[in-house]
Amino acid sequence: MHYINKYIIIVLFGCISIKVNAQTHLSSQSFIGINFYNPAFVGFGNNNKLKSFYRTQFEGVGNAYRTIGVGMDMGLFKNNRIFNDNIFGMGLNVVSEQVLGGALQTNYVTLSLANRIFLNDNKTNYLSLGISGTMITRSINAEKLTFGDQYNSGRLFNGSSLENIKSIPVKVSNNGGLMYTSLSENSYLQMGASLFYINSSTDNQFIDNINQTYQYIGMLSYEKVLWNDHTILLYTDYQKRAENEFYYGGMAVGLPFNSRQGGLNRLYLGCFYRVNDAIIPYFGLMNSKFKLGLSYDIYQKKMALSNLNPQTLEFTFSTNLNRKYTELFRSLFE
Repeated sequence: MHYINKYIIIVLFGCISIKVNAQTHLSSQSFIGINFYNPAFVGFGNNNKLKSFYRTQFEGVGNAYRTIGVGMDMGLFKNNRIFNDNIFGMGLNVVSEQVLGGALQTNYVTLSLANRIFLNDNKTNYLSLGISGTMITRSINAEKLTFGDQYNSGRLFNGSSLENIKSIPVKVSNNGGLMYTSLSENSYLQMGASLFYINSSTDNQFIDNINQTYQYIGMLSYEKVLWNDHTILLYTDYQKRAENEFYYGGMAVGLPFNSRQGGLNRLYLGCFYRVNDAIIPYFGLMNSKFKLGLSYDIYQKKMALSNLNPQTLEFTFSTNLNRKYTELFRSLFE
């Protein structure tokens, strides 16, 4: 009867998430912040977590584009005997995208709920479904914009371009995701998919029409111990966005150092590739308390024909909010 109730909950989650509405940012370390892309990921694992990232894009052409995000997820009912291995999770994510030093700013606040069912008695394999609601706000900072017609004498008779820009409405949307996870003493496997409904503005600066289209994201994460706590990490994802579709993938090796009782330190060195866009070297560090990541996008030749030499740096930081240890393998993805 207990398993029947679980399946009923899963079916309800699936029905609710048939129509989904939201969008996601672009990241070169999406394998670190999967909770920003798939609501089915939140709340599961040995510890509650806090994750953050900072990304500056096309830095060589001025302060063109930067993205900042902070997310927290936790297990629900962990202290309840019935839900000792919690089947419910919750997450809260905040992302801010800023163009031209904040002249145009888009903010996303997302609340996610997830439910999982265990597929074996050891509770090391499970399937999870998640839904989330997102509030999206966009604002234009008039102090950072100047239009040529503001200096024209005709402005006495006609409104300037700035005055013709309409206010941008607040949007509320939701999305859904599915995730499968398999844990063991020496490996970590996770694969999932999520679906979004993008409400994006047209190229018309006066915000008259709205382009609406679906966004799909699929991902696969795998890390395995090779010998003496040395690991190999593989990650790939596919994203179909409104403006483009691309494949992203690569690998890293985990090198242990200064290991001690109750925790394992690893240094990660790797490289990833976003098809027809950039090669991305990656440096990461993990210990029992936190994870750090740094990546740099090396754009392909056709992306850097200009003398402006665009540069993209991304920094990630995550930490456990409590200090529970597990005998199972601890992965960079967890």
